[in-house]
Amino acid sequence: MRNQTRLQEWRFQVDQNDLGVQRGWHRPDFDKSGWMTVQAAKPWDLYEPAFWGYEGIGWFAAVLPAHSVDPLSLQRIVFHSVSGHSQIWVNGSYLGEHFGAYLPFDFALTPYLQADGVNEIVLRVDNRHQEHWLPGGPVVEWIQYGGLLQPVTLETVPRTYINERRIRTRIGDDRTAVVQCEIKVAHTASAPFRGMLRMEIAAGAGTIVAETPLSCGAAETTAVTVSLTVPDPVLWELDNPHLYTIAMQLFDSESPIDSIEQKCGIRTIATIGNQIVLNGKPIVIKGFNRYDEYLQYGPSAPANVIREDLMKIKRTGANLIRVHYPQDPVHLELMDEIGLLFMEEIPLNWWLSEGRDRPYIPEVVDRAEIALEEMIRRDGNHPCVIAWSMCNESGTNSEEGIAAMRRLLGRARQLDPDRLVTFVTTGSPGHLAFEDADLVCVNLYYGLFHQNVALDIPSLDELVRVPTEKHLRATADEYAGKPVVMTEFGTHGILGLQSEDRFSETYQAAYLEKVWQAILDAGIQGGVVWSWADYYHRRDFVGTSDTMWKSPYGPYGVVTIDRKEKAAYRTIKRLFDAATV
Repeated sequence: MRNQTRLQEWRFQVDQNDLGVQRGWHRPDFDKSGWMTVQAAKPWDLYEPAFWGYEGIGWFAAVLPAHSVDPLSLQRIVFHSVSGHSQIWVNGSYLGEHFGAYLPFDFALTPYLQADGVNEIVLRVDNRHQEHWLPGGPVVEWIQYGGLLQPVTLETVPRTYINERRIRTRIGDDRTAVVQCEIKVAHTASAPFRGMLRMEIAAGAGTIVAETPLSCGAAETTAVTVSLTVPDPVLWELDNPHLYTIAMQLFDSESPIDSIEQKCGIRTIATIGNQIVLNGKPIVIKGFNRYDEYLQYGPSAPANVIREDLMKIKRTGANLIRVHYPQDPVHLELMDEIGLLFMEEIPLNWWLSEGRDRPYIPEVVDRAEIALEEMIRRDGNHPCVIAWSMCNESGTNSEEGIAAMRRLLGRARQLDPDRLVTFVTTGSPGHLAFEDADLVCVNLYYGLFHQNVALDIPSLDELVRVPTEKHLRATADEYAGKPVVMTEFGTHGILGLQSEDRFSETYQAAYLEKVWQAILDAGIQGGVVWSWADYYHRRDFVGTSDTMWKSPYGPYGVVTIDRKEKAAYRTIKRLFDAATV
């Protein structure tokens, strides 16, 4: 049956001069005793103060526990999030590579493992920014934390096992729901397999069961679909996020050989005209943009800290979180549980940015499509996810950008026809691929980055509220019949500063209130504050304008990076609580 072993202790060595491959660091006979002992999951930025902001090459090595090798089963190593370009060896044999920092990848280990010897995993990681990798632009805003950001696990499964599963739900007119389970069963043995797949879901006072026979040829993967009809379903709602548990069992001719459980929520998300409707009821988006970054943890916080943070967001009256890149799955599990919506974005950011003369690199779009596929495969069963976003503030009004968005939007619909698809712009004209999107998403920063800077609170009405409302009304007219969401708005606010001037807590709170009033008066479908918490900028992120904040710290949060509340927190809570829809 299934088993999972977490590989927590690793050896780490910096390779600033890129000599590791040449010197054979991947070989098991290379002496690694002098390497630093570190724990996963934790970014290398937090190993020692000297590593803070380090962008370069680092090597990791770990020895599998001797008792963990099982020659009768299928074993693979799963890297749940490694920041950078990764290359992996086991016992000196090269397994392969992976690009991208935020999504899992795995390799089969069984052919390489020694049942009666030492088994060493070696990983080379390069987190330097490359414009032909994602995020794809010349400038990266957020910190490129390096190394093992999420756990590394040794996973053991039977030779025939339940591999991928995709849950889709439909609500009928007869007070029933259909839970459709699309399952892939992988068979790795040399002889054919015949068996049966059994699905169970507890609903009401009973259990609903469905079974289907299946067969696999030698070393073949077979896809089957099993449907369960649930009478009088309890829907997943924001104020009652009910979750069902689906139990899946795979049988051979005699007995169960694999089993797994999957939580799901029965709900619908759609657009009707310019409205976003959850379970047939219109909603107004009240959200926060959020990095998964905490003062002492970086992006590798424990689950209890993440839970506390998400509950604090929920208590503001917010109903949605948006992110620039996929995050630790524990976030999604908790949002499923507590009732928060999620707009998840692939890390294509400031690519072909307007106003920057940059070459078009087709490889970036190829990598974006791979990331999109990985994201939907990992997160597509979570009811909290209502929208997939293809990019943020990129040159999607260029010929290449329009084509790329249409390609990615189409691919997202193929992979997941049940959720909304979109991309995010700076509110400029010419983004023709919005014709293929469900939502029109714009980021506006009047009084900060757009037009004249609002230097104090008395200037906010003229320089922020009025032009924001005018812009949003024009956007709604331009895309009549589609919902419009303002996916970013905000400004700096430094804890402890109280004045009418920029950068103070009071200025930030007043700014947010003016923009929220513009959103309501324009009649669009909501807004998403930039941002929930303060964060660190990447070390090379420095604006050229004199109006830019030059510190490598982004004080845009309504709470600080260690979650202290600012005046803006109390203001936005009041505003969100008043918007009851």
